[in-house]
Amino acid sequence: MNRLYPVIVLLSVAFPALAQDCVQTLRLARATYEQGRLHEIEGQLAKCLEPSGFGKDQKQERVEAYKLLCLSYIYLEEPDKADEAMLNMKKTDPYYEPNEAVDPAEFVALYNTFRKEPVYRIGAALGGNFSQPNISELVYVTEFTGDSKYKRSFAIQFGAVADVPLSLFGTKKKWTLHGELLYQQRKFQINQQESRGTEPTTGVELFNQLQGVETQNLLTLPVILQYRFINNDKFNPYVGLGISPELMLNRKLTAEKLRDGQPSVPEKSEDFQFNAINLNALVTAGVKWPLRPGVIILELRYAHGLTNITTAEHAYANEALVLDYGFADSIFKMSSLSLSVGYVYEVFIPKKLKHKK
Repeated sequence: MNRLYPVIVLLSVAFPALAQDCVQTLRLARATYEQGRLHEIEGQLAKCLEPSGFGKDQKQERVEAYKLLCLSYIYLEEPDKADEAMLNMKKTDPYYEPNEAVDPAEFVALYNTFRKEPVYRIGAALGGNFSQPNISELVYVTEFTGDSKYKRSFAIQFGAVADVPLSLFGTKKKWTLHGELLYQQRKFQINQQESRGTEPTTGVELFNQLQGVETQNLLTLPVILQYRFINNDKFNPYVGLGISPELMLNRKLTAEKLRDGQPSVPEKSEDFQFNAINLNALVTAGVKWPLRPGVIILELRYAHGLTNITTAEHAYANEALVLDYGFADSIFKMSSLSLSVGYVYEVFIPKKLKHKK
């Protein structure tokens, strides 16, 4: 270790010094370019464009060096080397854009032959949803009163998200194929009331009331085609349509039964049977804010169930709920309204585009 210490000290001094030398070299190359001595620029910048040249905090200096090199190759009529310099410049800073009012037309034209958009974006999202069942067929042990109802409840969702920019219908920067793999929880409240007749001595009507919360845990795979109707660098609203296959992992009802004039049936959690694979239609609206090196996404989404979570065979399958709570499982689809926020990192793979003849 003692022998390595002088080497470490030497390197810690040498790399900042080299980076500072490269700043001076860039100034020299800039002056050389302005004087028209284009053949000298490659040799001047070669060492500084190596990985050990410009420092990590000198990305813009490296970009300018590649730009000078590219310009010199353009005017020296060496197109392959000009392409290579442009490619390296875009790899260094994928967000670089030329100033068309100042930069030479030949440089701008070459820049426009390279891919500018990210190939894909990948990241994560977190949000919440309010869900409720859409009853296809109400199933019951004894007939309910008019006060029976279902209410939405809040639940969480999170997972991985990805975007792939598309060119459709002759337009660019408008369409995006968006996909997700989410863990999602859905909840809703159940309040079922049934009449038990009247109390013999007072004539007061007696009721049994089931109060419970159903919880569903599932994995969803939303696929959405998004359309961005405003393009700018700060604010990009969009709408989208899609579908979402889902794999339900479990369903559980936590409930108690209140009985007028009698002891209540204590709270209990029971699992349900269900259809494991289901499908939803999606409508979305959201906003994307560029925040380099990625994008913040805020989205409101409505999901409408296309398939039933349950079937007639499931209605009386849980005997404990049927006998102790007087509860049967109705046949229903699910709908939910969710709000989520996410961040996706933009992945660029610069390349020169092949133009169709």
